[in-house]
Amino acid sequence: MSIPDIKQIMIGRIEELFASISGNSSDADCHEALKRFQMDHYNDLASLSFWIGCDANVFQRECVAAADLVDDAFFEIMREREFEAPAVRPQYSTLNARQQFGAVVEGASL
Repeated sequence: MSIPDIKQIMIGRIEELFASISGNSSDADCHEALKRFQMDHYNDLASLSFWIGCDANVFQRECVAAADLVDDAFFEIMREREFEAPAVRPQYSTLNARQQFGAVVEGASL
């Protein structure tokens, strides 16, 4: 497989991804389409790395771990379906620390 072939395959996979998630796709369909795309993309990168001269095994080894990111991205949706209740995951950051922790600090005795 040549580099232009790999390029066409990668472009085709992007078009396939958008075709599979357009319209009235369910969350499960989008989840599977994105996961399949992620794994195929890493395999394409492995093919490309072979032609460039680097170690293709690195991409193939990381393929499954990268696809697990899709599961993490869809975590809340799957959790809501599992328990039929919204998933509560508090979002903490340092950007609004006063709002998040202000009540605790104000009520604390020094």
